[in-house]
Amino acid sequence: MGAGNGREGTVRVALHGKGKLGGKLAGLSLPKQIVTIALWPLLEQVLSFICASTSLYLATHMGTEDAVTEKIASGIGVTGYILWLGFLMQGAVGMGATAIVSRNTGARKFGDANYAANQAAVLGLMAGVASALLMYVSADFLVYKVLELSDYAREVALTYMHTGCWVAVFSGIIFAVNAALRGAGDTKTPFYIMLAVDGLNIIFSLILVKCFGLFVEGLAWGMILGMAVAAAILVSILIHRTIRMRRCMGTRSIDAYAEEQGENYVPPIHLRLRDMLPNARSIYRILAIGLPQAVEIGGIWLIQIFVLRVISQLGDAYVGAHNIAIRIESLSFLPGFAIGMAGATLVGQYLGAGSVRLALETVRKCVRYSLVFMGLMGVFFYFFPEVFVNLFAANSTGLREATIPVVQLFLIIEPFYAAMLMIKMCLRGAGDTRRVMYVSYGCMGFFRLACLYVWTVFWPDTLSLVGIWCLFTVDMAVEYFILNRMLGGLKWARKKV
Repeated sequence: MGAGNGREGTVRVALHGKGKLGGKLAGLSLPKQIVTIALWPLLEQVLSFICASTSLYLATHMGTEDAVTEKIASGIGVTGYILWLGFLMQGAVGMGATAIVSRNTGARKFGDANYAANQAAVLGLMAGVASALLMYVSADFLVYKVLELSDYAREVALTYMHTGCWVAVFSGIIFAVNAALRGAGDTKTPFYIMLAVDGLNIIFSLILVKCFGLFVEGLAWGMILGMAVAAAILVSILIHRTIRMRRCMGTRSIDAYAEEQGENYVPPIHLRLRDMLPNARSIYRILAIGLPQAVEIGGIWLIQIFVLRVISQLGDAYVGAHNIAIRIESLSFLPGFAIGMAGATLVGQYLGAGSVRLALETVRKCVRYSLVFMGLMGVFFYFFPEVFVNLFAANSTGLREATIPVVQLFLIIEPFYAAMLMIKMCLRGAGDTRRVMYVSYGCMGFFRLACLYVWTVFWPDTLSLVGIWCLFTVDMAVEYFILNRMLGGLKWARKKV
């Protein structure tokens, strides 16, 4: 049976053979499959945005004067980059878990998928501990030696990081398991877990800051407590699933049990103690896919630190404005990331099911959908920037004046960002992380490192925050055109995982 006309949005899974997916995706049109998977990640991203925005709001409303507010915004903004550094290894585990679990789920090798998820959980814990230590030992060097901040901004950043870095121990487990669940098509459970993370983070932070007056320490402890309780909830859910699956399967294997339940049945990811014993080969498979992304993000982090160093030379107000602009831009990232996550999952599952055509059609549709959503957000940012800027910069005229022009620039940035983001996420879902890394390094290294360096050396007096963001725009545009050519080459579809 034909798969339908993709141009008309009616691509359907074949009744048998290639391209057949099970579970809640069985029989749905491709657009409905994307919506089904993207819905919960979208809600998850909304919660994450609210949580991060609440922390930034509390931070920027601790000062009573413009100068104090600017320094606090600058210090808190720096912590985001240090946390980014710490979560590199966790992201590598998550990417590898998503690619392997989705490919095995599409191929109906559920035992292998569940084994990979268990290995990822253990590896995520190990990565979390390593991340926490890395952030703790690097915070002083980055704040004092790399970035040019005021003394007060440095104090804010270090106070937050010396406590908040330990959140990585719990986030390592959550990120790895959630990535595996999404690879299996279960996006609802990760949503509930992140609902607990973000909701408890907000509650604990408000109590510690407003009731106990812990200031920046309250924000850090709120983050840790929210993540720790959510990790406990996630482990309890997995244990409950394990008990239920053991009762149902008896002595049968996961694959044999799934075969008896019918072709549309997909068993839930659950814990198996013997599968959690670290296996060198399985860990290598996960890291072989995930490490190129970690290297990619690590290189991007170094480039962004250089950019932040340049911005810090403009003053605390511009570092704070840069951080606020990123937070506002992340609002448009909410639907884009959710669609990209759905695309990565479906691409992996369709390749596992043997349909390159449906995998490619998935990428194309995700690009179109993200262009619509993120493009509309760019229009809204351009005409109503004050609506968003005043939320974080109401206490500082300098912050508002520095942030508004950057937010209006999103009108041009968003379409390129949307298309580039979708193709990157989908190619990673196929396991083609190495070539994505090369594109990111090449483009960002040239525009954000080489070009910006030349600018600072020869024309330092013309540097501006808006000009730096214009360089970002050119970088994203070039990355999109290169990635789009890679997509048409289909080399990613032959990637072995």
